[in-house]
Amino acid sequence: MMERLRLLWSDLQTWYLRLSPRERVMVTSAGAATVVVVTLLVLFLLSTSADATRRRTESKLQRLAEAEQLATGYAEAERARKQAEAALTAGDVSLLTYVTEKGKSAGLEIPSLNPKGDVPLGDGRIVESSVELTLTDVALPRLVDFLGALEQGPGVVRVTFLRIEPRPKDGVLTAWTTVTAYHLKATP
Repeated sequence: MMERLRLLWSDLQTWYLRLSPRERVMVTSAGAATVVVVTLLVLFLLSTSADATRRRTESKLQRLAEAEQLATGYAEAERARKQAEAALTAGDVSLLTYVTEKGKSAGLEIPSLNPKGDVPLGDGRIVESSVELTLTDVALPRLVDFLGALEQGPGVVRVTFLRIEPRPKDGVLTAWTTVTAYHLKATP
């Protein structure tokens, strides 16, 4: 193999030396141009390959960042779900007793409490219990304190309906409201 290369190189040198000076300049120029073209072609191919690799890497990094963001969002949603579930299990409240106690502590007389039946929500794991009540001749600040105290209690208790009929000349109002408690259904 080496011997063939030496013979080929020797034949090329002999051929080159037989050329006229003008032909030698032309052959040398053509060889140099070929080397420059091949070098530029190799550099272009390497650059294109590097750019493609860089683009693929950036794309993968972007997908990785999106996956991390989704994982963080999922973790936050899971934490919020667990907090909501804990609130739903923490306050299995007897709504009638709870509303009556909060009314007494706010100094309100609650003449009418009308419990509604328990209603399962969504997939049936959450149960909604409601009580409708009517408050007559109550001052607005006392009503606000009472409603705020209801929602500050254990579990998930919300005022879901409120209708007010003010009587400005007496400085009092009549309020019709629905108080709703949510809890997880007891599993057998």
